[in-house]
Amino acid sequence: MKRIFALVVALLCVAPVLAAPAWNWPDGHQAAIVLTYDDALPSHLDVAIPQLDKAGLKGTFFLSAIFDQKLVPGWRAAAARGHELGNHTVLHPCLRGTFKMPDRQNSESYQVGDMLTEIRVQNTLLHAIDGRTARTFAMTCGQKLVGDGEDYVEALRGAGLVRFARGIAPPAATPGDIDPFNVPSTFFPETVTGAELIAFVEEVRGRGGLGVIGFHGVGGDYSITTRQAHQQLVDYLAAHRKQVWVDTFDAVMTRLTGNP
Repeated sequence: MKRIFALVVALLCVAPVLAAPAWNWPDGHQAAIVLTYDDALPSHLDVAIPQLDKAGLKGTFFLSAIFDQKLVPGWRAAAARGHELGNHTVLHPCLRGTFKMPDRQNSESYQVGDMLTEIRVQNTLLHAIDGRTARTFAMTCGQKLVGDGEDYVEALRGAGLVRFARGIAPPAATPGDIDPFNVPSTFFPETVTGAELIAFVEEVRGRGGLGVIGFHGVGGDYSITTRQAHQQLVDYLAAHRKQVWVDTFDAVMTRLTGNP
């Protein structure tokens, strides 16, 4: 018996480690990519959305309420063409020192209830723009702490205000490791090239995973990705649409979680 046990242990020690199976993405796709854009910037309407529309791709745009209200018709039209309008709070609070902002917009001035109230109010504003009730959310500045360092994610999870929430973190090893209320995303520096954005997609494709890319300005505004780099990424995704599934944050997370 001891010899049999020793043999079993030896076989287990030398058995090859199998890679985790790729996620079952739809229609034989090898990976999923979500393109997200923060802060409701004019360059999204002027540059990013026209590039996406021409390629037949959909993006997710996380809007706070401090954008120019003259842009409402543009956002309404974008939603009508299938782009997703997500919640990015009313005042875009971030930790003190993240960027120059009034004290009332510092996350340290908020309590968990204040954050949930802003998200609720922003849902109402977005409903007035696109008529939808189901909503996703992106943490402002990728930060999930308010007040003296209290994490609001669990309260958000239980509040029923949004379906999924995007954070900022390296991609998960497998789609099954993703917390739907703290979905990893990747932002790039202003110096990013189209080749580097494509290399990120190819890495995600190689492991059969999910990649959520975050943008601020595209060809303008601030934290700018050049229009050329963005166009190169869009062209690559359009040329590989049979291999890489590109859809809205809500659509991809619904598929991943099985939560209709």
